[in-house]
Amino acid sequence: MEVSSETGYFHQYAKKFRRTLTAQEVDQFAALTTDRERFAFVNELKWRVVNELPLEQSSPAKGKCLEKALKHKCEGDRALGDGEWAVALKCYNRAYLLLPEENALEKALLLDNRSQVLLQLTKLDESLADIDRAIGYGYPPDQLATLWERKARIFQTKKDFKSAVECYDKTIHYLQQYPTGLPPEQLAQKLDELKKLTDTVYYQYKNVQKYLEPPKGTRSFQPHLDGAVLYDSSETEGRFAKAKAALRPNQLILREKPHAAALLQEYSGTHCSDCFERIEVLYCCPHCVDVVFCSERCERNGCESYHRYECGFLGTLWASGATIVSLLALRIITQKPCAYFEEIRHELPELSASMTDKLPDDDYRKIFNLVTHSDKRTPEDNLVWTLMATMLNTVLRMANYSAAGEENNFLGYLLLHNLQVVNYNAHDVSEVQRKHANEPALSVAVGAALYPLLALFNHSCDPGIVRYFTGTTVHVRTIKNIAAGAIIAENYGPLYTRMARSERRQSLATNYKFECGCEACAADWPTCANMNHAVIRFRCTGPDACHRPVLYDLHSSSQGVRCGACGHIVDVGERIRILREANMIGRFNEANHLYQVGMYEQALAKYAAIMLIMDEVLVPPYRDYHMCQQGMRRCCLDMGSCYVSYPTSEK
Repeated sequence: MEVSSETGYFHQYAKKFRRTLTAQEVDQFAALTTDRERFAFVNELKWRVVNELPLEQSSPAKGKCLEKALKHKCEGDRALGDGEWAVALKCYNRAYLLLPEENALEKALLLDNRSQVLLQLTKLDESLADIDRAIGYGYPPDQLATLWERKARIFQTKKDFKSAVECYDKTIHYLQQYPTGLPPEQLAQKLDELKKLTDTVYYQYKNVQKYLEPPKGTRSFQPHLDGAVLYDSSETEGRFAKAKAALRPNQLILREKPHAAALLQEYSGTHCSDCFERIEVLYCCPHCVDVVFCSERCERNGCESYHRYECGFLGTLWASGATIVSLLALRIITQKPCAYFEEIRHELPELSASMTDKLPDDDYRKIFNLVTHSDKRTPEDNLVWTLMATMLNTVLRMANYSAAGEENNFLGYLLLHNLQVVNYNAHDVSEVQRKHANEPALSVAVGAALYPLLALFNHSCDPGIVRYFTGTTVHVRTIKNIAAGAIIAENYGPLYTRMARSERRQSLATNYKFECGCEACAADWPTCANMNHAVIRFRCTGPDACHRPVLYDLHSSSQGVRCGACGHIVDVGERIRILREANMIGRFNEANHLYQVGMYEQALAKYAAIMLIMDEVLVPPYRDYHMCQQGMRRCCLDMGSCYVSYPTSEK
């Protein structure tokens, strides 16, 4: 993948820079052997065309607009009055994004209305959060009693009676302080009702609370790596994952959060910048409209780390044509403070696998030694990639990332290194999208992320795993039997079932710099379209555990076929009987039905059971095994992030 597209200004900038170099300078650059040298060389010469780089930080609050925000709020108020809660929420979300930070009162009033909508949608925690924010923005004191009463009733619904009593007390306090224009008799009646209600809730707190389950806190993420997965290395394969014990289909072997993740521009307004979840209740940066968040936690995570440096620059980076590779390379830096990289600087050249394997996924040293293939790219490619690193380093300087506020060659070198690490190790983060429920789905990339453990899985054109995503979390399941000691392979794009070997190898050589030698390539397995369905590949049943394929033509009347490897005669009739008694077609149809009705775990178990029987009798490649794998892939994808444009039957 390239670091920029041809449509942005960086492409032209790179061309102009290249024209300034003499033949001698090009030869000097080509002779350099390290990324440190390459970055220093280009960084020294980039000033020749610095005026051709329209890189600038947008002005604070660019995109914010009070007039437009109030227009969306009015539309939300109409929808609220009409009981159209979903429409109102969308309008209020848009208004909140556009409201300038200095318009605190307008934000407070807007959040009050959005809180009412969220309550109607039974999003109690989100409604409480909006009430707290409205109070924080300076909600009018003479109207605060309304907010505190709403908070009290929400806590009462949640059976958090202690908090409900505290909020009712606040309600009474503000009603006494600010009578809100009620006639004295009505005010006295209201206060009396609230005091009685407070006493009732307090009684519940004292006498019922002890019988209730304690409130459940937010469950922290638990990473998972199956004990049967072992990481090994060799000269030819590099580092790779293999099975320490036999793995069966449908085993969850890995669940991992990314080291870093970045959204594609087209999803920056619909998905959370921090966790990639679809936005229901919008939170945002107070200074720009380039990113949105799904919760206060994600907003805090983003604005206190990477976005404080990227704010105001995302627009110009998108305009430059910088691809997701470049944006993710930058994010790896901006999510940590500059001092962090300075502290580990001396360790980077001496890192070993035994040391980095013990580190958490968010540690930069964990991903530093991932493959870069810097020695396999042409000098012209290296020149463009290095120039991109200088542009990203300029962003860091302009954002005052380092304490000195100057360009830092060490950070520039890391950016160049990151570009290569991301290009060969990052994964697309996908979401299953449908226009209507029960329609065929499309798996669509919404961003990219770097997963330190997943990155070590090597490629096969006949992969043994499938990956799917919930937000930025990746889940990995097996989709075939994997023998102990065998490589656990994923797929980098081309599958043998869809693409001929020559095309697959060309694609992998171009994009990943290696020639594939997986079983499907070594034996030149046919694509599904070219498989001979009249020939069955039975597994040899010889006493020496040969397990080699024994080919049987369905048009043959023979009941036994000799194995060409060990000479054992396989009883074909008995093998066919096993398949018939297993009722493969019936089981496959049952699995498909379970998938159609949304019982994905049960469908996975059915598909896996069919595959276990087939694996005992047959040797791949064969179409039925692939169909079961496809069924498992569909189930897994639908267990991940999904989006339906029109959830109801209305178009």
